[in-house]
Amino acid sequence: MRQTILAVLSLSAMAALLTGCGGDMVLLNSKGPVAEGQSNLMMTAIYLMLLVVIPSVIMALWFGWKYRASNKDADYKPTWAHSTAIEIIVWGVPVIIIGILAWLTWWGSHKYDPYRPLESDKAPLTVQVIAEQFKWVFIYPEQDIATVNEMRFPEKTPVSLRITSNFTMNSFFIPALSGQIYAMAGMQTHLHMLADQTGVFRGFSSNYSGYGFSQMRFKAHSVTDAEFANWVAAVKAGNGSSVNPEAIQKGILDQTEFATLRDGNRGKHQIEALVAKATTPEEKAAAEAMKPYPTKPHPVTYYSSVEPKLFESVINRYMSNYHGADHSATVGHEAAASGAHANVEHATASVEE
Repeated sequence: MRQTILAVLSLSAMAALLTGCGGDMVLLNSKGPVAEGQSNLMMTAIYLMLLVVIPSVIMALWFGWKYRASNKDADYKPTWAHSTAIEIIVWGVPVIIIGILAWLTWWGSHKYDPYRPLESDKAPLTVQVIAEQFKWVFIYPEQDIATVNEMRFPEKTPVSLRITSNFTMNSFFIPALSGQIYAMAGMQTHLHMLADQTGVFRGFSSNYSGYGFSQMRFKAHSVTDAEFANWVAAVKAGNGSSVNPEAIQKGILDQTEFATLRDGNRGKHQIEALVAKATTPEEKAAAEAMKPYPTKPHPVTYYSSVEPKLFESVINRYMSNYHGADHSATVGHEAAASGAHANVEHATASVEE
C-alpha cells in the first residue's frame, strides 16, 4: 500500500511539473478569439475523456482494495461471465463520447479553419511572413515596410497572414493568438488571427529545423490604432528606433539586402567535424572558411521600404525550379523564367513525340 501511495504522489508531482504549474499556461490564457476557441475545444475534449478516465481509475483502485487477499468478505463468483448492464455502460458511454468528439472535430475544423477570414467591422491587415534561415521576416505590403523578428498590429483588427519559407520547413506559432501553421518553400499558407487587447506575445517556430532552431523566436506587439500608425510612419521615415530603441533601422529591403539575411553556413560543431575529417588542405581551408550559425536571435530590424513582389519572388524561385528554370530567378526575371518554362515544355513534348 505504501508503494501505491508513493507512486500516486510521484505521478502527481511529475504532472504538476510538466504542466508548468505556477508559470504562464499560455494555451489556457488566450488573448484572441481563435486561440480561445481552440483552447475551449481542447478543454472540452479533455473533460469528455475524463468521464471515462476518472471512473476507470477509481474503479481500478476500488476493485484492488475490495478484492485484496486479506478481505475474506469479498464476493467470490468463479462462474460469473456476463452482465448486460455492464456491457451497456462500458460500450455505450465511450460510443457516445466518441460521437460527441467527432462532431466537435467537424465543427471546430470549419469554425477555426486557419484559411477562414475572421468576422470584423475592421478591414484586415495583411502581413506576408517569410521563414528565413533561423529568423522571421515580416512584410507589410500595404504599408510598404518590413521587419525582422518583430511583428506589430492594431488590437481588435483581423490580421491576415500569408506565410512561406526561404529555408527548410518551419511552423509559425503565436500560442496566445492562434494555432500553428507550416511555412514551406514554394508554397503559401494562410492564417488569420486577432488580438482582443494590447500586449506583447511571444512567437516562435514550433518545428525543428536545424542548429539555429532555438533562435527562431520573435515578439508580436498588439498596439492601439494610433500607436500602429505612429510606428509605421516612424519606420517609413527611417526613424523606427524611436519606437523600439533596440531595433536596427535600414533602408530598402530588396533582393540584395534579402540575400544578406542568410547568415552562417553550418552549425559550429558541424564545421569542427568537417575540419577534423578534412583529408586535403583545400578541404580543410574550405571548412575553416565557413561561418557558423549565430547563437543569438537576429536583432530586430526595420526596413523603410520593400522591393515590390519580394514575397512572390521567394515563392516563385522554388516553384520555377521544378520546371528546370534558374533557381535564383526573381520577379525581375519573370519573362526569362517564363521562357525557360516554355523551352522545357517544348523539349518534353519533343521527347514524347
